[in-house]
Amino acid sequence: MSKKVVVVGVVLAIAAAWLIYNSDAMKASRLVKATIARNVEARGGADAWEAIESLRLAGQMDLGQGMHVPYVLEQKRPGKMCIEFEFDDMTSTQCVDGNTGWKRLPFRGRNIPEPMTDAELRDMADGTEIGGLLFNVRQRGLDVRFAGEASVHGRPATKLEVTLPSGAKRWVYVDEETGLDVKLDTRSVIRGQQRLVETFYYDWEESDGIVIPRRQETFMEGAGESRFLTVDKVEGNPELADSRFTIPALALEASS
Repeated sequence: MSKKVVVVGVVLAIAAAWLIYNSDAMKASRLVKATIARNVEARGGADAWEAIESLRLAGQMDLGQGMHVPYVLEQKRPGKMCIEFEFDDMTSTQCVDGNTGWKRLPFRGRNIPEPMTDAELRDMADGTEIGGLLFNVRQRGLDVRFAGEASVHGRPATKLEVTLPSGAKRWVYVDEETGLDVKLDTRSVIRGQQRLVETFYYDWEESDGIVIPRRQETFMEGAGESRFLTVDKVEGNPELADSRFTIPALALEASS
């Protein structure tokens, strides 16, 4: 083989690689990776979030019609989460332990803990990652794709489509200047109809080395009013036993 043929082959290979590198698909892939990296860094950095094995948030939750109640959200790796809130002097609880989920809703007359439905378990389990939606996406088996440029409250943002292992999709908007996720779109089935749910994040603050939004506001398609949630207290790495997240034995005995 002549040197001329070899040189031509090398040139063609370089040209092909250059075309692939500059293809729309590769540009979008690089943009996604860069956006995720900026978001993780803006929220405190990977090391800070890796150091958080458990998390407790407390604040106020808007139930609608002017009713605001205190809540506590607790999370523990891997995949454990509980949320409790007080209403009419009764404590309501919803928990997942990484495999199963359960609930106790006395304000609905359900005083005995009972298993979640498959849909309830899937919806809650999808949000159990302490580090947030864009943290450790590859390890968690998430597919993240560029979904276009957008504007959130008049500020430019990058829109990413996230497909979870369950098949559910989320659309997260990352502010181009701050790198923070400022909006999240989901679709939920409410009373048999699929509705768009938009959540906006505000007032990001650092605590225990991590940066979280201290207020979020949610709009549901077809609803007449928004709902808010505030974070008034953040506690990193509280002591949380695994049993905190499992259905009480008393409930299991009652159902057997």
